[in-house]
Amino acid sequence: MLSILLAFSIDAWWDGRKDRLEEREILAGLEVEFIDLRERLERWALQNRNGISFIEQFLSDSVSDMDLQAVESTFLYASIVNVLDQGGAIDALLDSGRLEKIGDKDIRNRLLKWPDWLEDIHTNDLSARSYAIQEVIPFLSEHGFPRTVCPEESFYICSGPGAAPQSYVRLAEEVEFRAILINRRMWMQSIARDHENAREEADEMLGLIAERMEVLSN
Repeated sequence: MLSILLAFSIDAWWDGRKDRLEEREILAGLEVEFIDLRERLERWALQNRNGISFIEQFLSDSVSDMDLQAVESTFLYASIVNVLDQGGAIDALLDSGRLEKIGDKDIRNRLLKWPDWLEDIHTNDLSARSYAIQEVIPFLSEHGFPRTVCPEESFYICSGPGAAPQSYVRLAEEVEFRAILINRRMWMQSIARDHENAREEADEMLGLIAERMEVLSN
């Protein structure tokens, strides 16, 4: 009888150990995913905030103080939109049915909300990109931007320091272009808030994951 109880005890210990190892494996994958996600969100939010600053200066009376690099940076920020992708470890986990392997209820509940949240951000990013492609880029192309072909494919603008051509500066007075940039700035503000909020949530998720992994290691 004692040997049977001992066998059951060993089996239970072994099953518990396997469950903890599997949970740690899941959490480790999520940690990598959220670290990458947080870094991208932080970088893209900063990019949008910088773009907003350039656009606001271009639309202000101080546009005449902007040199060629600053004006072309304004045009570049207005033209480029990053799109947050969907999928990865989070969707794979939810699709696999292994979510219940995570012992922390708060982590599980937050993970369930992520796909819808990411889809909303993804949709807004795509809408902003469509606006840039349909409105900003064609207008700038008609007015000679970019002026030069950069020697390296990774660069979109490569002008040196110097005064901006008056044809660029006068665009700040174009009613149509001002309206385009004002709308683009509104998109950038909305996207920056989305990315900043998601980054904060990613930070909280990483904190919860770290706490849970510490519990599992004890």
